[in-house]
Amino acid sequence: FLTLDRAKGERARMSEETKYPALKALCTGLKLTEKVLQTPIKSVVTVSADGSLLESFKTLMKNNILSAPVSENGKWIGFLDVRDLVSYVNHLFENQLKPRRKSWEKKNKEGEPDKKEGEKKVILARVVDIAALEPTITVRYLARRNPFKPLTPDNNLWDAMELMAKRCKRIPIVDKDGKLVNIVSQSSVMRLLSNNLQDKKLQAELAKVQAAVIGTKPVVSVHKDALASEVFKVMGDKNLSGIAVLDSMGGFLCSTQASDLKLYLVNENLNILRKPIRQFLAQVRQQELVDLLPNVSVKPTDSLAHVIAKLAVVRMHRVFVADPKSGLRPTAVISISDLLKHFFGMAPSETIKSAPMRPDGSPSLKPRKEKDVKPVKSLV
Repeated sequence: FLTLDRAKGERARMSEETKYPALKALCTGLKLTEKVLQTPIKSVVTVSADGSLLESFKTLMKNNILSAPVSENGKWIGFLDVRDLVSYVNHLFENQLKPRRKSWEKKNKEGEPDKKEGEKKVILARVVDIAALEPTITVRYLARRNPFKPLTPDNNLWDAMELMAKRCKRIPIVDKDGKLVNIVSQSSVMRLLSNNLQDKKLQAELAKVQAAVIGTKPVVSVHKDALASEVFKVMGDKNLSGIAVLDSMGGFLCSTQASDLKLYLVNENLNILRKPIRQFLAQVRQQELVDLLPNVSVKPTDSLAHVIAKLAVVRMHRVFVADPKSGLRPTAVISISDLLKHFFGMAPSETIKSAPMRPDGSPSLKPRKEKDVKPVKSLV
C-alpha cells in the first residue's frame, strides 16, 4: 500500500510528467531499434573483468568511447567508465608525491645511493599499473560500481530515458536469449530527440521552460591557470565528469572532460598534470583535431529545445548557462542527466563527493576533506 508521503510523491511526479505529453507520446512511439540509437554490434568494445586496468582504460581511449561492458565467466557484471580514470590517475599522482622507500635505493661502490637506479624506480612508479600498488582496485571492482541494467528491443525510448534519469549513463539492450545486441548512450538519445524537434507540439512544450530554470547550481569552476592535477583532483573529489574553465575575468572558456586524461595514457607520464589546465587541454585537443573552445554554453533565456539541439551538436554531456550580458559568467550547468531528471520530475543532480576506490574503504583512497583540498584559483 502507498503511504501518504509516497502517494504525494507519485502525484507530484505524475503532475510533472503531464507537462510534457507530446514528448512522452513521441518517445513511447520510438523503439530502441531506431537507427540513430544503433551501435553496430561488431564495433561494441568489451573488456574482461580479469584484464589489466591500465590496458582497459587504454582500450576505451583507443576506441574513443566513454565506457565498455565488462564480462566475467560469460556474464555481464557492469561497465568500466572513463570517469573512473580520474580517480585512477589522482591516486597515482598522489602516490608519486610520497617519499620513496629507502629499500628501493641501491648503493654504489662508494656506499652512496645509486642515482641511476633511483631514477629507474621513479619512472617505474609513474607508469606501473595501479594494481601493483593497490591489488584491490581491479576492472571487476570498478565495473560493479556501474551496474549492468539492460532493456530489450521491445522497450521504447521513454523507458530508456527514465532509466537514464536514475543515474544510468548507458543502457545495454539484450535479446530474449540474453545476448547483447546494442548499447544506447545518452548522446544518441539527444541526437534522436534533436532530429524530432520539428514537431510543433513538442516545440511548444519545450519552449515553456528556459535553461535558467533547470540545472545544477552553483557551478564548480577553475581558473585557466590552475594546474591540471588540481583540476582533476576537484573532479574526483566532487564526483564530476567535467567542470568549467574560466578566464581572468570569470568568463566561461571551456569545459574539462574525464576523457581529457587520454594524454596521460598516451605518454604515461604524470608530469603533464603539472601544466596549467588550459595548456593541458590545448595539447590534448590538438592531438584529437578538435576545437579547444567549443561553444558549449547557452543563454538563460534559451528554451529546452535549444539545449537539446546544443547537446546533440557539441556531442558533450553538459552545457553551461552563461549570459553574454554578464561577461559569460556561468550560473548553472545542465547535464543530460539533469535534463532527463527534469522530464521525469526528479530533483537535479547534486555535487557530491566520490566514493572510495578501494572496497575496504582504506583512508589512502578516500576523498580528502574540504579543509585538506588545496584551493584552486578561481574568480567565481
